[in-house]
Amino acid sequence: MSYGARAGVNFSDVSFEADQDVPASGRRGLLAGVFVTIPLGWLTVQPEALYTVKGASLDIGGFTTDYIVDYVEVPVLARVRLPRNLYAVAGPAMAFRLRARSRTAFGGSTEEFDLDDDVESFDLGIVGGLGIGIGRWVVDARYTHGLSDIDTDTSDDVRARNRVVSLSAGIRF
Repeated sequence: MSYGARAGVNFSDVSFEADQDVPASGRRGLLAGVFVTIPLGWLTVQPEALYTVKGASLDIGGFTTDYIVDYVEVPVLARVRLPRNLYAVAGPAMAFRLRARSRTAFGGSTEEFDLDDDVESFDLGIVGGLGIGIGRWVVDARYTHGLSDIDTDTSDDVRARNRVVSLSAGIRF
């Protein structure tokens, strides 16, 4: 059994399924946390606790608004060794919202609004990725596909789901 820490960057977007087009684009955010690897024969279980920032940029009426959601995410991944120090990971990720906000720049000033009441407090996703371990160092790339509708408004037809590509590096202690 080993444990370690990792940090990296998220390239996130929110998929809006609605009757009308929602002009969203991706944004970058921080990813940092700890992991444990528990060998079980040919398979390793890797639970993690991560601080992760997700969201999107929306272009509405000529203004760009950043939609930012901070989570504590708990992926529980199955890890399989591949040739040449490579590995594959897959499993569920449970994310617990810490804070949700929007940020819009107007000329020289910025307005920020709390969106905690508009974003669900829990998000479930599925993770898949590849990585490489070199000694104590690990580097990996992952994709997290959000399964939950994170929009709390059930009176409309809008469904919002997180989509995230993560690149991270870490060290095993």
